[in-house]
Amino acid sequence: MRSPPTARTPRLQILSLALLCSFTFATPASLGQASQPCSDVLGQVRITQGEELSGDLEILSWNIQKASNDGWAQDLAVLAGDVNLAFIQEASVQAGLSKAIKNPLYQTFAAGYATSSQQTGVMTLSTTSPSGECSFTSWEPWLGTPKATSVTEFPLAGREDRLLTINLHAVNFALGLKELRQQLRALAELLGQHQGPVILAGDLNTWSGQRQTVVDNFTNEFGLGAIAFTPDLRTKVFGRALDHIYIRGLQAQSAQAIPVSSSDHNPLRVRLAFN
Repeated sequence: MRSPPTARTPRLQILSLALLCSFTFATPASLGQASQPCSDVLGQVRITQGEELSGDLEILSWNIQKASNDGWAQDLAVLAGDVNLAFIQEASVQAGLSKAIKNPLYQTFAAGYATSSQQTGVMTLSTTSPSGECSFTSWEPWLGTPKATSVTEFPLAGREDRLLTINLHAVNFALGLKELRQQLRALAELLGQHQGPVILAGDLNTWSGQRQTVVDNFTNEFGLGAIAFTPDLRTKVFGRALDHIYIRGLQAQSAQAIPVSSSDHNPLRVRLAFN
């Protein structure tokens, strides 16, 4: 796989939150929302034969910086051309991200920040149709702008359990750690009841030791382990990596952070095998 060119300096934003939850069924098109709690519905949808994930998984996690820089489409085509799952943060609806990828992918979107001309949020792209999706919206009280977390569930070939994936763009600056803890705790019921493998990926804004400790304590509580990157070319602020992938019930076969100039975050590519 070709490695795109060198990265830019990262940006920091000021964000905080209040939490909401909704459930939707995932389709290749835009998703409508219903008011059914996520934890009550995931795992209940009947699986369509031939729509299961199978074998090792190639995944991508990338904060694409709203697809605002030259070269993002070319880099995305290279980075995601052969993936099973792509977790995109700061994804722009208007940019048509899935059109930049040769293989047709299902698109699940949770809305975050919006302007009069652009809607952004977190987007999960997949080669098979998810059996369910739920989104958690976090509101920043100072700016009144939302951040989103998208949860998707995928059936697995030859298995009774399902893969739970979490695409998270964490709150950034706040007065203390309360808001970050709240954003993560909103996922606790899902992680506690889910019996199958789990992927949690995204821009977790772990720019301080305290913030990293909050994330580590939460992921350890639910048996998720961090994937290591060597060499560690992940985007860093104050010497600390911002982007992470945590897994449960899976093993990393390979992992790399790839320098780019089309975003202020370097994308992560990982191959995963099921336990």
